Amino acid sequence: MSASAQPELTEIYETYHGKVLAYAAKLLGRDRAEDIAQEVFLKVARSLGTLSDPAKLTSWIYAITLNTVRDHACERAAEAHRGEAVHDDVTGGGGHPVSEAEDTASRDPEEEAIRSEMVACFLDYVRRLPRPYYLAYALSEFEDLSNQEVADRLRLSLGTVKIRLHRARAVLYGELRRNCRCYRNERGELMGERRGS
Repeated sequence: MSASAQPELTEIYETYHGKVLAYAAKLLGRDRAEDIAQEVFLKVARSLGTLSDPAKLTSWIYAITLNTVRDHACERAAEAHRGEAVHDDVTGGGGHPVSEAEDTASRDPEEEAIRSEMVACFLDYVRRLPRPYYLAYALSEFEDLSNQEVADRLRLSLGTVKIRLHRARAVLYGELRRNCRCYRNERGELMGERRGS
C-alpha cells in the first residue's frame, strides 16, 4: 500500500486482523479476542476517513486496539468485582510484563478482577510512553517485528531501536513497580494491584 493512497478496509483487515487478535489474546485471553478484534475493525471502518496520514496506519490501529483492550479489561474487572462469571482459555506468554498467565480458567472472580485491573493499568502506561518509545514498542509488541525490522520500518539504526525499546520497557516496568504491588499467585501467574487500593 502506498504512503499517499488511503488504504482499503479489506486490505487493512487482511493485514491487521491476525495481529489484533493475537495482541488481544495475549492480554485478555482467546475467549474475548475475537470480540475485541471485531470491535477494533468496526472503529477502524467508522474512522478510516479521519486518518490524515496513511503512513501512520500501524500506530493508528495499534492505538485503537490498545484502547479497546483496555476498555474490555476495565469491563472484565468490573464484572469480576460484581461476581459475574468470567472464563478464559489458556493464554500464551509474550514480551509483556502482564502476559505471563498460564491457567486463566481457574481464576476466581477476585483474581480475575486483579488481573484485568493490572492489564488496564499497564495499557494506560503504554499510552503515556513518549512517542519515539511508543512507536518502537508498538511495532515490536503489536506487529511482533524483530529489532532490525523495527529499525527498517522507522528508518533508524538498529542501536537506536534497541535503546528506545530498552527505555520503553524500563519506563513501563518502573511505573508498574512504583504504582503497583506485583506478585505471583499460587499458580505462578503474575498479578498486581494498584498501590493504596
